[in-house]
Amino acid sequence: MSVGKKILKDVSRSFYLSIRVLPRAMREPISLGYLLARASDTLADTADLDPSLRANLLDGFSDILKGAESASWVERVQNEVVPHQTHDGERVLLENISGVIDWFHSLAGQEAPANTEHYEAVSGIQKSIGVRLHAAILTVMEHILRGQRLDIERFELRDDFRFTLDAELEEYCYLVAGCVGEFWTDVGEISLGKFSRIESSRLHRWGANYGKGLQLINILRDLPNDLKNGRCYLPGVDTSDKTVMMAEAARWRARARSYLEEGHDYACSLSCRRAKAATALPGLIGERTLDLLDVADWQQLERGIKVPRSEVYRCVWEALIV
Repeated sequence: MSVGKKILKDVSRSFYLSIRVLPRAMREPISLGYLLARASDTLADTADLDPSLRANLLDGFSDILKGAESASWVERVQNEVVPHQTHDGERVLLENISGVIDWFHSLAGQEAPANTEHYEAVSGIQKSIGVRLHAAILTVMEHILRGQRLDIERFELRDDFRFTLDAELEEYCYLVAGCVGEFWTDVGEISLGKFSRIESSRLHRWGANYGKGLQLINILRDLPNDLKNGRCYLPGVDTSDKTVMMAEAARWRARARSYLEEGHDYACSLSCRRAKAATALPGLIGERTLDLLDVADWQQLERGIKVPRSEVYRCVWEALIV
């Protein structure tokens, strides 16, 4: 097993299953994008570190992905962040971050394949598949890094922030997850050519909403833990009233389900069976999670909601016949 595959397996239980199912042409860019996003997420969430330092490291990560020198930033990560990691997979990922960054930059330098299907004319310039994938990963990472930095600014560098509008939560979910649905679409269209029977604009919209739905599930599952850490993502709620919070959570679960329905339509529209299965899998696991959340009380939320491994593997089989 390569280092990249080993790290992927160690840092994500369910997403690694999706990667395994994906068609080969999509695996590398999706895996690379995931590792970069997981690395930035680890930087953002290392609670032992000063929030200003974490925000600064995220800014440096953005600069490096856009071509800045990386040696001094990598050294800071090794010396200041790695020692604080308690999750083995995340620690190994940060220990190998220089190689992941090199992997990302190597995409743009790959020679164009002979098959002209892998070219796109933009303003008269032919772009190879590697250049296009590099650009897609950079775009999604810019969104994710902005969302992670906003999270630190709002909840750690301020002491008075609260979401007040649904649109604010929707924007946050787009930045950290909805953009991933668009990225998935870009990679599929670049790598496979005939990716879906649905026009690209609608597919991008469905993909963005699918990602937002999955992020809403994460937020709803983590309500008690986030509250203990001084965060509440539900707009305009009285955090001292658990009854009100649970009622508001039910409203957002309904919205998450509607977004997962768009994700199901997205998956069913895909031309490649493996891409269809890999796309459907997170939504199936998400639906099981929502089912558990629907019947959970606050005490059960505090203990943690997790889909059993046996049920996850059942979802894999269901995804194969979507």
